[in-house]
Amino acid sequence: MDTKAYFSEKLAALLFLEIKKNSKIKDFTILEDIYFPVRTNEIIQKVKKKEDFDNISVNLFIQGMFYVLGADEHFKYNEQYKVIINTVPNSIGYIKGVIFKEIEKENYEEAYIILKGLLVIEENKENYDKIFILVDKLRLTNVMFKDEELRLVEKAKKISHYSNPYLYESLVLNSENKYDLALLALRNYIENGGEQTTDVIELKNELETITGFNKAKEMVPENPKGALEILIPLIDQLGDRPDIYYHIAVAYRILKNHEKAIYYLNEAVAIDKDLIEVINEFGINYACLENYEVAINYFRKAFEVTKSIEICTNLIMCYINVKNFKQAKLHLDIAKKIDAKDEIVCQLEKLFTEGK
Repeated sequence: MDTKAYFSEKLAALLFLEIKKNSKIKDFTILEDIYFPVRTNEIIQKVKKKEDFDNISVNLFIQGMFYVLGADEHFKYNEQYKVIINTVPNSIGYIKGVIFKEIEKENYEEAYIILKGLLVIEENKENYDKIFILVDKLRLTNVMFKDEELRLVEKAKKISHYSNPYLYESLVLNSENKYDLALLALRNYIENGGEQTTDVIELKNELETITGFNKAKEMVPENPKGALEILIPLIDQLGDRPDIYYHIAVAYRILKNHEKAIYYLNEAVAIDKDLIEVINEFGINYACLENYEVAINYFRKAFEVTKSIEICTNLIMCYINVKNFKQAKLHLDIAKKIDAKDEIVCQLEKLFTEGK
């Protein structure tokens, strides 16, 4: 369910009382028949018991109007509700008290909807600060509020010299693993005067570490030396992750420094012994060192799990190098069943055919 449908359900739970034309609310005269919203259980009980509506406080109608403004920006009577809210004295002060009480009772969704309605009447940094805290809290327990938070971020960005929307944008993007964009948003927060609290500094450092790591991983195939210049220092921050040692090992293997590659693969295995990409990388390095028997052991273990055509062809080449043609032919047959049109498979098939 998206938030629009969810808020529609919330709206449907309200009671709407018909107010006739020419009725007066404080100094405001109703110019046409209209329906006023009421959200309290106490009033619903009054209606069910057919009690006199004259005892209904105007503030309870005001509360309902703020709720409707927050739940549905296109509701039929919103413009009339805005006029009435602005006519009734201290309606804003009253509704802020209602929001505070809802938060005290941990009714965060109700508080959020009413606060969203308050933003329609009073759009300022103070109210955005409060609603960002609420919506971010709601997002952490209900992903449905992620889009709500991003919509508020875009609205709040229109307020000049206001940094907080960029902070909350960064938090959302970080939760989506969009680290480059999250770091950009956080830098915008800081550039717009955002306070660099301990939490902000920690988030910035984490994002810089992750984005640096991701950049280095992409560099490994084409610029392994440059990748290592980024990866090696990151061990201090990411030393408990096996993947950093794996990518360092790949870079060293590309640079033909297989002993160092194996050293870092051992570091990875010490953290997680079951990573297949690490097992396969061991095989590649030992094969490059012409230690084919050891390479075969690693490739067999990796192939049992992945049934990968690439690992299978590596196995075949190792078997050929140790002159175990029976196993080479057996695995070639397996490879053909996986992908008979694979380029390496076709070359190996030709090699065996010509060798007969």
